Amino acid sequence: MEKKRSLIEIIDTHIQSGKVKLPVMNQNSLQVQKEISKKDPDLDHIINLIKRDVSLAAEVLRLSNSSFYKGLEPVKTVQEAVVRLGIVEVTNIVLLTSQKSTFQSRDKAIQEFMKQLWIHSVGCAVGAQWIAKQSQYPNLNEAFLSGLLHDVGAFMLLSVMDQIKAKNATFPKKLMEDIVLKMHPKYGNMLLKIWNLPEQYCTIAKDHHDYEFDDTNILLVIIRFADKLCQHLGIGIGEIQNTDVYSCEEASILDINEVAIAQLEIKMEDSMHLV
Repeated sequence: MEKKRSLIEIIDTHIQSGKVKLPVMNQNSLQVQKEISKKDPDLDHIINLIKRDVSLAAEVLRLSNSSFYKGLEPVKTVQEAVVRLGIVEVTNIVLLTSQKSTFQSRDKAIQEFMKQLWIHSVGCAVGAQWIAKQSQYPNLNEAFLSGLLHDVGAFMLLSVMDQIKAKNATFPKKLMEDIVLKMHPKYGNMLLKIWNLPEQYCTIAKDHHDYEFDDTNILLVIIRFADKLCQHLGIGIGEIQNTDVYSCEEASILDINEVAIAQLEIKMEDSMHLV
């Protein structure tokens, strides 16, 4: 008699078969990311990259005219939007828009979990960028992308489960959530390697929940702290956790005091306009 396989074994079999459709990193957003990371980014090139993607250009214009950013005159072009928002903010919007469109599901339970994860990822990205600025980390956009992608393994697992469910398979919602929460670092590291992203992003996806971690990897420490603060504020996944963000090891390494943390909490809660 054949042994009944666990859900995680079924997921692994699907991935290893090569038949499963894994999420693909948006190449346009990658090019924008690479350009802004240069010492002297080419503004015209970034604007042209945004114009290539109609939905992306529309989102940049929509946000630049939103109540959060709105000026006296409406913004009508991508170039005007870049001037109003600033190149760093526009790049954040590019990354957010491209990543959000990557992860969608027709299954109600999976889509709801993806929505919670997305809110958490945006909060973590905004928080990481703010912390990076306060800590004088040299690349703010790098911090933002790291925060946005740190839980990408969870999205990957949900995408694979969505494909398994499409074949009339069923499994409890609680089992789905437990597997995602416990296994997403492993699969995040796997997916980012498939996407051929730099090792620093892969390491963060893999190690952001580890009890022991490299405290000299400041970008990793930033993401760990932003992640803990999101959990403390109830941004995203599950219930509010009584995480001691004020005296945790990451806060000590980054030298973040209670006043700075209070300011960061306001910033992260305000960032929900980007969701």
